[in-house]
Amino acid sequence: MQSCDFCGCGPGENIHGVSFYTFPLKKNHRRHWIVNMGKDAEWTPSESSSLCSAHFTPDCFESESARLHSDAIPTVFNFTQSKNQMLKDTENLPPHQGAPIEPTAKSRSSCCDCYTRLQATERNYQLKLATAQLQIKEYKKNLAEESRKATQWQKRAIVLQSAIRAMKQRGSIPASRKTSTPKNNHLE
Repeated sequence: MQSCDFCGCGPGENIHGVSFYTFPLKKNHRRHWIVNMGKDAEWTPSESSSLCSAHFTPDCFESESARLHSDAIPTVFNFTQSKNQMLKDTENLPPHQGAPIEPTAKSRSSCCDCYTRLQATERNYQLKLATAQLQIKEYKKNLAEESRKATQWQKRAIVLQSAIRAMKQRGSIPASRKTSTPKNNHLE
């Protein structure tokens, strides 16, 4: 039975309109999904791992269908406890301990607005951080490649210097060679 690897919802919960999507095969695209859901970059999803449609914005879907665009990336994640989970956690406590206090309608709407903006800001920074981490990995990969090339060039330079010394010792080329510089004729 398929379930969401982030929120745990599954088809057995009878949630209308929820679809499940397996992780993409492309390594870079898959890494975006993993980082966005708050997993360690080393975490590897199984073949049956999936995320539910609740983690995708409407623009991730093809028009009026439950099919994802090939480059869709999940960005909707709530990393804090939901109100339902808080209620479940406080059910076993006596009424005066931990029971949520219902705010007034005015304070509830402004609180929800602040909370929504805070979540959006947090999500935005998480995405920026994930992007920066991917960029750092790419830079490290490029640096390693350039270091490898520099080492090869240094080895070639050493070989050429050794060959020049050997040729000088054999007398194939003069020990000190004067180079001629072309004369510039300037017309004034």
